[in-house]
Amino acid sequence: MKRMFKVGVAATALLAGTAVSGNSFAQEVGAEGEVGMGLPGGAPGARAGAAAGDSDHDAMIGRIGVGYLGARQVPTAGGGPAGPALAFADAPVVGLRYWIDQMLGLDVGLGFLNTSGSTTTQVGPTTTTTDDPSFLGLIVHAGVPLSLASSKHYSFQIVPEANIGFSTATQETPNVGETTFQGFGVELGARAGAEVHFGFIGIPELALQGGIGLFFRTATATVTDKPNVGQETEGKRSDSQIGTTVNGQPWDIFTSNIAAMYYF
Repeated sequence: MKRMFKVGVAATALLAGTAVSGNSFAQEVGAEGEVGMGLPGGAPGARAGAAAGDSDHDAMIGRIGVGYLGARQVPTAGGGPAGPALAFADAPVVGLRYWIDQMLGLDVGLGFLNTSGSTTTQVGPTTTTTDDPSFLGLIVHAGVPLSLASSKHYSFQIVPEANIGFSTATQETPNVGETTFQGFGVELGARAGAEVHFGFIGIPELALQGGIGLFFRTATATVTDKPNVGQETEGKRSDSQIGTTVNGQPWDIFTSNIAAMYYF
């Protein structure tokens, strides 16, 4: 009986020691190996090397966002060679955002506008068709978003950015000639604001971004007349501007300054 009692005590001690050792091993793996479930919708290892955190922003590290990056202004030309005019047209920019790590990201985008048409008039038996100016505007956008702080469903960001815009339009006048309008501009600036994720309703991949900032822009308008008879005439106008990204109208913050993104 004594011998059986000693064997029972030894077996109990061995099982207890095994349980304690297994529990310690599990804790060590959880602390050092970060073993656990992956993020919903995230690729395995997408957050490898990322700083640990519990915000929606942290969950987007290593993932690509696709969406609307806001409206940017494309320089356009008007008037004539003797008095060229410079104006701007809004172009919606669609692009990508990629977070390299918890702080540093990359934005790239492209926007364009394309219009054409014609006007037909009839006087008695005579019908005249005149082509409207065919217009093409392009803008290339690049940015480097910096997340300075994040908590739960939002991230405070500063976004240095650059935009390069170009436009061209051609007006043909029957029996007279052709007039070409060209605009070109470069814009440098930075915005400060927030990216808000919809994790509070279970969609952390969906985010809205808003902010305001400052920019410096230089732009040129060129108008060239090419008559059927006579010499070609060209006029050019150049302007530089420093200002805020809200262009004097309160609702501009909902057009040029609001962006929407979905992360995959």
